[in-house]
Amino acid sequence: MDALPNELLIQIASYLDSEPPSVKKFTHEPSDNLTVSEDQSLKALSQVSWRWRNVTIPILFRFSRIELESDPQWVLVDVRLFENMQSQLGTLSAHEMQIYQSMMSKLKSSTCSAFEEGSGDLLVEFCRIQDDDHFLRSSPFTQWFPQLPKTFRTFATFVSDYGLKRHIESAVVYTNKEYELPRIARADASLYYAISDLWNQIFSCMDPVRLIVAAPPSALAGLLDTSMLSADTWAFEMKCHYLELRQLKTEKPHGHTEGCGRQCGHGLINVRPWIHVGYNEGSSVTAYSTYEYHLKQSPKILYLLLVRLCKEVRDCCNIRSFSFIAVFPFSTNIVTTIRALQKVRTLRSLHFQLAPRQESKLLEDPKRIRRAQLSDLWLEWNESYRAIARFLALYDFQDDGEFVSFDCHHTSLSEDVDENFESLREHGIGWTKTGTGNWRREPDLDVDGFQLN
Repeated sequence: MDALPNELLIQIASYLDSEPPSVKKFTHEPSDNLTVSEDQSLKALSQVSWRWRNVTIPILFRFSRIELESDPQWVLVDVRLFENMQSQLGTLSAHEMQIYQSMMSKLKSSTCSAFEEGSGDLLVEFCRIQDDDHFLRSSPFTQWFPQLPKTFRTFATFVSDYGLKRHIESAVVYTNKEYELPRIARADASLYYAISDLWNQIFSCMDPVRLIVAAPPSALAGLLDTSMLSADTWAFEMKCHYLELRQLKTEKPHGHTEGCGRQCGHGLINVRPWIHVGYNEGSSVTAYSTYEYHLKQSPKILYLLLVRLCKEVRDCCNIRSFSFIAVFPFSTNIVTTIRALQKVRTLRSLHFQLAPRQESKLLEDPKRIRRAQLSDLWLEWNESYRAIARFLALYDFQDDGEFVSFDCHHTSLSEDVDENFESLREHGIGWTKTGTGNWRREPDLDVDGFQLN
């Protein structure tokens, strides 16, 4: 084996390469094992010898993952914590002394009482804890922000030393931590700069064609510099959402307009000219057991993301494809998402999956179904597809469009989905079935003067 040239060793190692688990599991219900794989043959080969290590590294790191820091690294310093600092002045670090002196200056210049209700955030500092800040680290007011782990700098150096930036095709950024944003202006500003720095560091280290963010809705909203726009998240028990973004391998998409100004916006959606958005929000089944479930609102992170795409991204850099995966979402959620999609003028391909996968045992699990009525689940599913059909009838595809329903792999559901598309044809709208769950938009087949009820 040692006598073989590296070209042959690379060829041998490529046979052990496989699709990453983040691709295989993206359409499954979100969980914290998105990046877990039982197949570790390539990793085992990389440990055989230094030569095999050097051969496998470019393949081994094609699919990278970044787990965000799990420990709280920020603290709210208010007047009460300030008073506690006064009794510990001899043990404070240099950074903590700076915070103390800043708070002292604010108190001296303030005309309002430190404890006066309505004094706002004037007497509050929102600070990142440094390594020597033992007093702040022991504070009961520590706050978790989405941020890179301390080991990321070492990983970035490794990527640079081995020239791996061009080899990294996919990256998963994930956390299982919930984020509760303090309702003060300083928290908003601190979060903005922390998240901007996070994405800048990641994209200076790598430039993946495919990026997945996996996090609880609250943390995902923070990472996208948006909100959840819902007070009912407790009812849905969504532990994790997946967001998938893809860009072209070429630097610019076809039809790109020079000077389009797409970088005028901020946030993850403006970092690269993404051509695809995929979203998996998981199951809404638990919410069906609540009183007047139809009035509940699931997190609207995807809706807000699509709205920002409409406002901040030019057509030459906007998405061409969209996929949405969920388990019995409320039809009102689908309608809301579709309203935002209608404003994205560049769509060519849409994929939906709104029922449990074939191997799922959800409907047989009384602990998950609880008091939900199965008839309500299927009623919302049917209403969702009716809303999708209305959207497909009215959306102005600039080229031939494509629609895919992954639910059609269930034979019993395929007929229901087909019925909605047959109604489109009956109204004179040119959609042609090209396979199980696949339809193609053909404007030449439209009948003039069609109307859709």
